[in-house]
Amino acid sequence: MFKKPLKIPSRWVLIVVTLLILSILATRQSIHLLLIEDVRRERPVFAARIKPGDQISMGFLHSVENCHVWDHLTVDAQYELVVVSTDFSESRTGLPYAAFEGEIFERWKDGFRISNMNRPVPEIYQWVDAKYENTMTLNDDKVISLASLAGNTLLHVHVSRVNLPEWILIKARLF
Repeated sequence: MFKKPLKIPSRWVLIVVTLLILSILATRQSIHLLLIEDVRRERPVFAARIKPGDQISMGFLHSVENCHVWDHLTVDAQYELVVVSTDFSESRTGLPYAAFEGEIFERWKDGFRISNMNRPVPEIYQWVDAKYENTMTLNDDKVISLASLAGNTLLHVHVSRVNLPEWILIKARLF
């Protein structure tokens, strides 16, 4: 005696196939993030989608001269971080004093600026401490206190390429 074949409703087949296709597409879709990780705890503390042309400024209070320094970076077409200028109010111990080839050293506002820089930096490791007022802005948006993200610790700042499920996982770990 023959058994009747199991009849699967066609809409369920369509739903399963659609979900499989969407899952495959989601893992192939690249998202570029500015990712900041707490090195000690090996966990993300900040993530934001970025695109070429985005501007990042990172500032701190210089520990020796007790003056503010701001490094200005941009995201290039290959999603790499590039230092484009540095602002500082003093030019003494441990601070810039001259420009390299093609760069411009100038008096700027209440201090100095080196501009026309084109210094790629694949990643930044920065010790942050509330007393050094480590801050960051992304596209001139609100100022983020870096020490408020993970306390006084070593942070790793870099661009990361992830897929949609990885992005969702990172966002979940941030909450």
